[in-house]
Amino acid sequence: MTGESSYAAELAALARDTRMLGELDQLFGVGVTPLPLLEPLHVPAPAREAEPAAGAAVSAASGVRAPAREATRPSPQRLPSRPESPQELEARRSRNEQALHELAGRLGGCERCALHRGRTRLVFGQGDAAAELVFVGEGPGANEDQQGLAFVGRSGELLTKMIGAMGLERDQVFICNVVKCRPPGNRAPAPDEMHTCLPFLREQLEVVRPRVICALGRTAAIGLGLLAPDESLGARRGQFVDWHGIPTLLTFHPAYLLRAPEEKRKAWQDLQRLFPYLERRSTS
Repeated sequence: MTGESSYAAELAALARDTRMLGELDQLFGVGVTPLPLLEPLHVPAPAREAEPAAGAAVSAASGVRAPAREATRPSPQRLPSRPESPQELEARRSRNEQALHELAGRLGGCERCALHRGRTRLVFGQGDAAAELVFVGEGPGANEDQQGLAFVGRSGELLTKMIGAMGLERDQVFICNVVKCRPPGNRAPAPDEMHTCLPFLREQLEVVRPRVICALGRTAAIGLGLLAPDESLGARRGQFVDWHGIPTLLTFHPAYLLRAPEEKRKAWQDLQRLFPYLERRSTS
């Protein structure tokens, strides 16, 4: 009977994955649904207090940390952590919300780089202050600049649907950007602009202390110091890299997926690699 129950559970999980793939196919306008990944997903177990990866160096030209050439070696084990009680989680969330509020107050009115001259609103980021998963993008666009919220334009709509397909609500994750002010003409942030904003991003991530980070696009990966300035995302996409003890997945930015929906399959495979870290996601 135990074997039959296990087999039924596997079939149910396969059906859920296939349904989510179909939903994403509709989002991206792709007519053929591939089978979900059937091999075990190997994810790195995070060392919560680990130092940056050995071999990392600071690039004087870019002001961002160049990564070691090898990504974190994957491990097949599930994260060995004791689940928080609802009371513990709520207490931590309350502390984190206060810390983020204080950080936003220190950042308000920032004029540390030239980006402040063209902004309408500073975009701090938003979401669950005790999120298991943080998405990091590159910078605010026009809609974000007007509303003061991260990922609220077309890319934001797509990201929201992707989060839903993962079995999460948008308010269960935290979403922010490498820079907090809109670059002119939606250009990529310059190295000095990312370097200036990096301490605030680092403090955000240290406050939330998620189980896993997802870097959306090449610029976000460079801003976090996980790609060298001259390195392409393609060489590292889908891999986990260590960011101060937190495993960080590199994948496509939703804006790129809007332009290249044929890359949807790769993006979905990347997102599946986050699942073992997400205790709170719905699997029903």
